[in-house]
Amino acid sequence: MRRPPYVVPSRHDRVVATATRAIGGPVGRYAAIGTRGLGGVAAALIALGTAMLALGVFQKGHCVAKGWSNPSQFWRACYSDLPVVHVTSGLADRSLPYAGAGSDQPLGSGLVMWLVSLVTPQAGTDVGAQRWVFLTWAALAVLLLAVGVLAGIALLPQDPWHIAHLALTPVLVVLALVSTDLVGIALVLWGWWAWTRGHPVLAGSLMGLAFLIRPYPLVFLLAIALVAWREDRVRAAATALVSAALAALALYLPALLLVGEGILAAPRGWFSAGPGYGALALLPQSFGFTLLTPVPTVISLLGWLAALLVGAWLTFRSLARPDAVRVAAVMLLIVALSAKSLSVQTGLWLLPLLALSAVRWRDHLVWAATEIVHFEATWLHIGFSSDAGKGLPGETYALAIMLRMAGWAWVVWQIWQGPTRHRPGRTALHQESGSDGSCAVEPALR
Repeated sequence: MRRPPYVVPSRHDRVVATATRAIGGPVGRYAAIGTRGLGGVAAALIALGTAMLALGVFQKGHCVAKGWSNPSQFWRACYSDLPVVHVTSGLADRSLPYAGAGSDQPLGSGLVMWLVSLVTPQAGTDVGAQRWVFLTWAALAVLLLAVGVLAGIALLPQDPWHIAHLALTPVLVVLALVSTDLVGIALVLWGWWAWTRGHPVLAGSLMGLAFLIRPYPLVFLLAIALVAWREDRVRAAATALVSAALAALALYLPALLLVGEGILAAPRGWFSAGPGYGALALLPQSFGFTLLTPVPTVISLLGWLAALLVGAWLTFRSLARPDAVRVAAVMLLIVALSAKSLSVQTGLWLLPLLALSAVRWRDHLVWAATEIVHFEATWLHIGFSSDAGKGLPGETYALAIMLRMAGWAWVVWQIWQGPTRHRPGRTALHQESGSDGSCAVEPALR
């Protein structure tokens, strides 16, 4: 029998086989695989991903209809940064959000929100303007998800259906429309693709721009650089790191000169703020203990240092000789455990690693369940101050945080113990049978 051009997940993943019954059942033994090429896989994943984002719009339907007002946006779990920041900053007048007191949004997020405000047909602060901003972002999110899917398929041409971990994850429904993080995720995936194709300048530049959305792309870039260093590609690693720094500065410095110190409001606010939602650093406060403000900040910075040191040890000293995906997963977990704030949408940054690893859907769904529980618990906890009878007290919210971190640890462990490859410079796949008959596939993405 001719070997299929790519892996068919419904033949070896029981969860996928069960789920496909809703759309025709698992692929048969004698089915012709790959006759439509990778384009057919891409079209299917983009269409299904669009359906997930449509469910996300439906999930936030109350706010779409009534507006994003307190406390109803918390009780209905329909909060989104884009319409809220739109009405609380200069975006309502289609100006940059950093004038005056500045904005707590990172520069990349603020610029994306500004661009969204420019293309919406209605300005102002009323419900209609909020609705246009949100729906415009939802449409843009579809394009960004499609871009990310295409990058993932380019990275895994022999296992393209594994990119369903990006396009079909349940966390998209609740998290994708909360913030602009999908921009950074798309940049990271294309940056990783550029790296595997031998373009360190482009790879570093894309990840440097993604860093302006959230700091987590630095974890991926450092993991890539560490593995490249181990393989004596020091020049390529240094080129990617320098390119990332230059790309970020090329956008940040002109913005600082043109807009002023309002650009610095976000980093200054991070240093001066106490523990935030979703982080283990909030647990002492939840149980009535108060930490000095510098303590969570120092712990968070030390967490980044620890992530780098552990990543270096795993890369150079461990017997496993892991690839960049596995190193990045462990480093990201350490950063998350030590973070002073871990917003609900942070879970989106695990999706590139899940899509590029050998994790099974069973383990993915275990993690996704903890993310969704934490998502709901966060809004109930925020609403506690307005109605203690309906809200979630700090002690109960602390349990949701610990459950979420347990989910992170579980799925990172599944990424870590998956098979690995040692083929630098290109995407290679390794297939082996697990103890339950499943077939694990992992790319050597360095």
